[in-house]
Amino acid sequence: MHESTIEVILLRSLSLSQAMGLELNGCDAEIRENRISRIAVEGYDTSLPREDVDDALREHFASCGNIIHVHVPIDENSGTLCRYALIYVNKEDEEKALRLDGSDMGGRILQIQSYPFHENHLENFFDPMKEAKAYRIQHTILVTCDDISLPIDVIKTELEKYFSAIGSLVYPGVTASGAIKTLADVYVRGHEGVEKALERSGPSVGGLNFVVTEVVPLPKITPKTGYNPHNFTIMAREQIENQKKTETTAGNQQKKKSKTTERNQKKKNKKKEKKSKTREAYQKKKKSETGERNQKMKGVEISF
Repeated sequence: MHESTIEVILLRSLSLSQAMGLELNGCDAEIRENRISRIAVEGYDTSLPREDVDDALREHFASCGNIIHVHVPIDENSGTLCRYALIYVNKEDEEKALRLDGSDMGGRILQIQSYPFHENHLENFFDPMKEAKAYRIQHTILVTCDDISLPIDVIKTELEKYFSAIGSLVYPGVTASGAIKTLADVYVRGHEGVEKALERSGPSVGGLNFVVTEVVPLPKITPKTGYNPHNFTIMAREQIENQKKTETTAGNQQKKKSKTTERNQKKKNKKKEKKSKTREAYQKKKKSETGERNQKMKGVEISF
C-alpha cells in the first residue's frame, strides 16, 4: 500500500475520532452546517386549490435551481390556505430565490424572505395550520452521501444517528455495478418530520455530507364508502404493498374456488346426464321386452 494511501486513511480515521470527541463534548452544532435553506413566500392567491398553488410556486422558482420541497399549509377543518408557503432550496440557490422578491406570479406580487430553520417569527401563521395527528401524511426523504468510499457500516451508523430519531430508515440495495444511487429512504410523518429531516442535510459529526435530494409524499387512501376529503386513512408503503398482495391472493383463491366449483358442477351434470340416459335406456328396454312378451302371448292357441 502506498504511503499516500495510508496517510489518507489515517487522516480520515483521525477526523472521524476527533469528530466523535466533539460530539461527546456537545459541540455538534459547531461542526455541522446545513446545506438547505428555507424561504417564506407570501402574496399568492389563497382562494386557489392547494395543488395549483404548489405547481405555480414550483414553476415560478424553477429557474433558481433544485426545488427540494414546497409546503403550502392548509387548515384541514376549513380548507383555507395559509398566507405563507415554505420553499426549500439548496443553500447556494437561496440568493437566486430571494431575487424574485417583488416578482409577478399570475397577476400577484410575491413577497419573499429568508426564513432560517432556527427562526420562528412566522409561527403565529403556521401554528393554526399544523396538521392534526389523524392527518399526518407520510413522506419519503431520499438521502444520499457525498463520500461513499467509507465502509457502508460507518455510513449506516451515521445515518441512524441523525435520521432514525425522526423516522424509520430503509436501505436500498446496490446496483449491479455496486453503485449506490440513494443511500437510504427515511419515512417521516407530517411536515414537522420533513423539516427535521431537512435540517439534517449537511456534514454530520463523522464528516459525512448527507444530502436530502427529494421529499415524496405517499398517496392518500380514501375509504371505499362515503367520501369525505378530511376522513382519509394514511398507509405506509409496506402496508400498500401488503394490501395489494392480499388482494391478489384473495383474487387468485376466489378464481381457483370458482374454477373448482365450475369443474365439480360439470362433473355432477355429466353424472346426472349419464344416469338419466341409463335409466331411460333401461326403461325403454324393459318396455320393449314387455311388449314383445305380450305379443307372443296373444299368438298362443289354447285347445281342450
